[in-house]
Amino acid sequence: MTKLSICLPIDADDPSAEPLIASLLADTQAEIELLVSPGPGVTLEAPADPRLRFVAWPEGRGAQSAWRALAEASTGRWVTLVKPGDALETELTTVIDFLENNVADVDALGWNVFQIDSHDEPTRAGPVAIPVDYHIERLSKDGMLKAFFYWEGSINAPKMPYGLFHGAVRRTVLDAILSLPEADDWQTLVPQYEWAARVLLFADNLAFCARPLSAVNARRYQPVKDVNPNWAFPFTAALGLTGAIAEVQFHCLREFGSTFTATQDFVRACMIDCMMETERPRFVEKGNAYFDALQRFDHVNLAPLFRPEFREPTGQDRRRGLHGKALMVDRFIGGARDAREFYGVVRSMIAPIGLICGGTVA
Repeated sequence: MTKLSICLPIDADDPSAEPLIASLLADTQAEIELLVSPGPGVTLEAPADPRLRFVAWPEGRGAQSAWRALAEASTGRWVTLVKPGDALETELTTVIDFLENNVADVDALGWNVFQIDSHDEPTRAGPVAIPVDYHIERLSKDGMLKAFFYWEGSINAPKMPYGLFHGAVRRTVLDAILSLPEADDWQTLVPQYEWAARVLLFADNLAFCARPLSAVNARRYQPVKDVNPNWAFPFTAALGLTGAIAEVQFHCLREFGSTFTATQDFVRACMIDCMMETERPRFVEKGNAYFDALQRFDHVNLAPLFRPEFREPTGQDRRRGLHGKALMVDRFIGGARDAREFYGVVRSMIAPIGLICGGTVA
């Protein structure tokens, strides 16, 4: 069985996937399979490599279904998923070897991920934090359940390093998730959070690597019209990122006979989602929509706690150097324009994989 399956769905508006494919296949000895699913309108010139496989994009379906089709076609002992504009550590299989040899019961691996927007402007972009720590440790499932489903310590999205997207899932967990029928009565624009929810519910033993192992081609979330208008759940993708994630949580929980619970932390996340707006008209519109949703859903009188404040854009964050346990570096360090270039530069500054995998899991 192949050690690692890397899934690569390609939407029509994604950057070229060819540079990422070339980098992932550069090591001819790497025990990987690369599964590529070009969406409608995508053309691709791919190298001849027996480790490269194509998976048909489900006809008439969105990214949610394409991600599942890739997962179903994978054969590796571990599976991950990235997008064309992202960067992924080429020595990830070495980390997997280390886990299998030292902590055989771990069934989901997460790590720090750099968030890099290729549309950043040098005059406005702040620094990027590089974690000083690089060790691998176990994390409590109970703690992660509270962080994700109860939004403890979150900003506008819950803290969640686990899932298929920029995380690695063991085959046993993946098969358990795929044993559930595909949801055909709802769709989501944020399938990464659907997989995060399912992996967290099915995985028992979680490991986390403090050393970043990838970089995401981050994009600002764009609210769209409600994609599931028939469900009597007021938090939807039409509100913003927080609403889209809550919608995913609602559907995933109902499949297990459970219900979505609104908490004070969730209300704070809704406020933060509004306060990220830099234009007052959009802030007011978004705030009114979230407040209306809270009023319609509220069973414990949380709506009065929703009091976001509009803040004018501040000056550029000029922090550099060591701050606590993070090294703050320029977003455009080494001339890096996008996620792949940024990871390529920073990779020479952080702990080598050989050093990390020569120790033990905390």
